Amino acid sequence: MATSSMNGHSVAVAAASVSDQNNSAAASLFADSLPGSQRRISGSLYDEEEDDLDDEEHHLNQSLSSLSSRNCHYRPLLNEGEETRRQAGRNKDRHRRKPTILTQTHFDARYRFTRPKTSSLSLRQLLSGTGFGGAGNDGHCSKRCLLDCLLSLFPFISVIRQYQWRSDLIADTIAGLTVGIMNIPQGMAYAMLADLPPVCGLYLGFFPLILYFFFGTSRQVSMGTFALSSLMVAVPVVRIVGVQLTPALADILGPLPTMSISTEAPVAIINNATTSLPVPHGNYTEDGLNQYRIQVALSVTLLAGLIQIGLGLFRFGFITIYLSTPLVSGFTTGAAFHVMTSQVPAIFGIKVPRHASSFKLIHSYMDIIDRLPDSNPASVIISIVCICLLLLFRLIINAKLSKLCRFPVPIELILVVLGTSIGHFGHLHTAYAVDIVGEIPSGLRAPSMPSIGLFHLVWQDAFMLAIIMYVCTFSICKIYANKHGYLLDSNQELLASGIVNTVGPVFGCYFSAGSLSRSQVQEDMGGRTQVASLIAASLMIFVLLFLGPLFRELPTAVLACIIIVALKGLFMQFGDAVKLYRISKYDFSIWIVCFFGVVILNVSYGLMLGFAYSLLTVVCRTQSPSTSILGRLPTTDIYKDVRFYPSAVQVPGVAVFRFDGALYFASVDNFRYRLMKLTGFDPKLAEAQQLEQEAQHRQQQLELSPQSLAADDEAGSNSAAPSDTASSSSHQTNQSTRLHHIIVECSGINYIDSVGASFLRVLIADYQRVGVSILFACCKHQFRRMLERSEFADKYSVYVSVHDAVLSALADYPNQRARLASDARSGSSIVDTADTAAVFESQRLLQQTGESRDTSSRAGLNV
Repeated sequence: MATSSMNGHSVAVAAASVSDQNNSAAASLFADSLPGSQRRISGSLYDEEEDDLDDEEHHLNQSLSSLSSRNCHYRPLLNEGEETRRQAGRNKDRHRRKPTILTQTHFDARYRFTRPKTSSLSLRQLLSGTGFGGAGNDGHCSKRCLLDCLLSLFPFISVIRQYQWRSDLIADTIAGLTVGIMNIPQGMAYAMLADLPPVCGLYLGFFPLILYFFFGTSRQVSMGTFALSSLMVAVPVVRIVGVQLTPALADILGPLPTMSISTEAPVAIINNATTSLPVPHGNYTEDGLNQYRIQVALSVTLLAGLIQIGLGLFRFGFITIYLSTPLVSGFTTGAAFHVMTSQVPAIFGIKVPRHASSFKLIHSYMDIIDRLPDSNPASVIISIVCICLLLLFRLIINAKLSKLCRFPVPIELILVVLGTSIGHFGHLHTAYAVDIVGEIPSGLRAPSMPSIGLFHLVWQDAFMLAIIMYVCTFSICKIYANKHGYLLDSNQELLASGIVNTVGPVFGCYFSAGSLSRSQVQEDMGGRTQVASLIAASLMIFVLLFLGPLFRELPTAVLACIIIVALKGLFMQFGDAVKLYRISKYDFSIWIVCFFGVVILNVSYGLMLGFAYSLLTVVCRTQSPSTSILGRLPTTDIYKDVRFYPSAVQVPGVAVFRFDGALYFASVDNFRYRLMKLTGFDPKLAEAQQLEQEAQHRQQQLELSPQSLAADDEAGSNSAAPSDTASSSSHQTNQSTRLHHIIVECSGINYIDSVGASFLRVLIADYQRVGVSILFACCKHQFRRMLERSEFADKYSVYVSVHDAVLSALADYPNQRARLASDARSGSSIVDTADTAAVFESQRLLQQTGESRDTSSRAGLNV
């Protein structure tokens, strides 16, 4: 019995001693951390201490259970053991309330950080993403894979499967007929804008609509003629046929079907001077030149379509992000001036040569002013009447009739019919010399392959045409997709546009794109799917087969007025520039540069200038990102910019620096400059001052004689103790206030390259030479991985949070760290109402100690 009592008592005493030993061990571990002057506290040490406390509690529970099961005479020992267990529990709770400082390395080890496995995609898998095949996990095709491929390549299958024939068909029929009516005047007008016969524009109202129905993913966009695409097609047409009409060009395109002698040679512009071109094999008629123009337009369209297909196959649909909205807006607004200028001669009934060089608008208006005295009065009257009627209906009458009737008045078609009737019965062409459309062949064009021999002459035009028109079309598609809540596939849209512009030239169609005006009308009329495009194409085939020749007597001034009034939406984009000026000066400058580049130079050069300037602004913004110094909000562990949060307090001796941007070769100099400016500490200057002070001290030591040294030692021996104590206290105070740590908050650094990693190593070495350590916090995975690849020296200098890094930086200053740890409530994101007094007290202390902290910062600069 006595033996058992002694054993139980020894167990309790041993447990209590173990508890005291563990507490002392925990305290020693908290004071003595990783090797080094910083004494950083590692989270793994607290893990070991917590394991010891768990073992102690488990051992006490087993001992007390065995004692209680033996005899009630051990009640005193049981009470003592119970008290010991409660004390162990209190120790464990006290331990859990201690702040745990985690470096990124220990944080990853504790929570088992693993990198996801990445595997490179094969060419087959890459192509499968565009809809040409889907592979399962094993890489083999299956029936489900084939079905997904089919639905992705032909989106109309899903549309037809979900089509509501009773409700959707009526709405699509109404919308299709309305858009088909609009296609007739716009097709002929925009074809003349491209310097092509009007019938080419009518072809674009049939074939592109059929092709896009099968391959497109947008349900409301209307494909066909577009003012900007017509203008861009006209650039190579005028440049090659109007300027470079040489025997070599005739050899590429082959002999024309019919040639005849014309009374006057074709006029072109060479070096900004009007001249008559030497034409091979005699002088061609206007019909012969039109054949050459059609061949050039179809060749540039075919090449642009092939480029779009190639980009779509390799999933380059993301290229839309590189042509920003301000860039496209400035480009289209500037191009509107070129479109309007090209139609001004038709309004006045004068002949003006086309210019293919830069500053073409200036030369064009100079020619227009010179020829204004030769204006045709009949053409001017027709133009004034047409423009007034178009504006009246567009701005006033249609807006009022929209409340009574869903159908807008097709004023363009009405003007075309009236103009044709007046031109036929009034003999405007023969009696008043009014220019008319001319012969329009009926039926469809026989399929033929465009000439590929012109590709080397038009590849630049084709590439810009493919990219710009895809961006414009996809932007229109996104408007209606977001409005109606369905998804778009950018790669499939690129592929669909490529197929439309590759097959279309075979049937005589030049470049086709989405039209914002017709798409808006189609959506307003209730069009729900691309079935509306089939209805519009059916109406256009009827016009091509039976009604085309009837438009022969239509005055060209009517079509010119339709084009100019249709540019109202593009000219309204000047409002975008005003909005951009208020929102972002960078975006406003992009708009201005692209607009004036297009207007002053030409469409191609202006676009390249605007794109280059847009990339330059990106470089400027990334190499000079925003930076700030962070301070701790009272009673929290949250660190915010001291400029925006006056209550944020900077920790004495510790500077928290935030850099919001990529750290790469172009931004490292800005990083160093902003760090030194905001912290007020230049390591190079501090090192030079330190070396200078050491040199002066050595010089003073050499100048002192041995007798004066002995006298000074004897005189100072009596008061050595108090002076040493005072100097030690002063030194400790100065060391706690001078800058000794810089913490870089890296959550805003989303990218770092090898130059940036090397720069950080050099930067850390520069600051360490003057006694300042650099720590990192809130680092993203890519940042940490680049540091690992660059063989970063101290991986324990990377911390999970800013507060962990600050506590680690204060390892040599236990009093400051204890106050900071007790004041900050981990996990708190706001200051409670009860802590309002503490916040105001912190602000008052911050104002009182501002001058002393500034003085200590200047003292740290003079280290």
